Amino acid sequence: MAARESIALIEKGADRLAFYGVSGAFESAIALPPYPHEMARDPDGRTAYIGHYGALNSADPAPGGSTVIVIDLLERRILSQIDLRPYRRLHGLQCDGRGRLFVLAEADDMLLVVEKPKAQKIATRAVRTSGVKGHLVAVTANGERAFCANLLSHSITRVAPFSAATTPLVIEPGPKPEGICLSADEGRLMVLNRGDASLAQVDAQSGRVTRTVRLRGEATRIYRHGADAFMLTSYADQSVSLLDAKTLAERAYLNLGGRVTAASLHPERPEALASLETHHLVRIDLCSFTEISRFATGRDPDVSTFVRHAGATA
Repeated sequence: MAARESIALIEKGADRLAFYGVSGAFESAIALPPYPHEMARDPDGRTAYIGHYGALNSADPAPGGSTVIVIDLLERRILSQIDLRPYRRLHGLQCDGRGRLFVLAEADDMLLVVEKPKAQKIATRAVRTSGVKGHLVAVTANGERAFCANLLSHSITRVAPFSAATTPLVIEPGPKPEGICLSADEGRLMVLNRGDASLAQVDAQSGRVTRTVRLRGEATRIYRHGADAFMLTSYADQSVSLLDAKTLAERAYLNLGGRVTAASLHPERPEALASLETHHLVRIDLCSFTEISRFATGRDPDVSTFVRHAGATA
């Protein structure tokens, strides 16, 4: 029988994880604590981890949350919660190839590791980022290195989560680095600097900035698209772009008419989702780089993911 797909979308202003059909029809939702933010997908394909940021934005004086909510995307239910107190404002999340979960606590500049996140309820390791206002994290497939983007210290710090004796490497890619991702071979780290609308290419081994290019405007997120391209979301320009992985030249461009807050790529076919501040989600064909469709969402759509369900096509 053919599989059908749905879309799981964090709606941080609506305090929920919402499920939509790919046509945009609302299907169901899971209630979450106020202001959930960011999501990591387990290698098993069905488990997701959502951080409780617990504040409207970085300027909000609220203390923030300390819980990671574990979700079964197929059964659409909360499986468990991971308590990361006393660390607060959980933001950047990522899994490595073994399914270990890495969580960046922005308020405390700590990177926390939960080695068996589907079974354990607390962190099993922690390492200081050696930066200030840690926001997003990029982790190598083997989990031995993690790159933390630190907005207030204007730095990227490379840490070794499983080696307490390893000194963090501090990298200065530009002002207010936020969006980060590793190249397919993990030899390069791509960094979006919000402070000057630039993209820095960093040698992941030495930490040296090898190239800097100017962008159309302030950008916030960058994603690897296969081995030969990167997709970035521009906040100021209200657009998405496809960059050649080698030359960093712009290969495709699409204005979406709204500030883009996050995006996700389909794991198998050339398609992406982009969340807009206008409370819409846009489906994008990455071959033609055109809009497939868009639909209205709950308040403040954030990170999304495609979910494949076994069974007859709806």
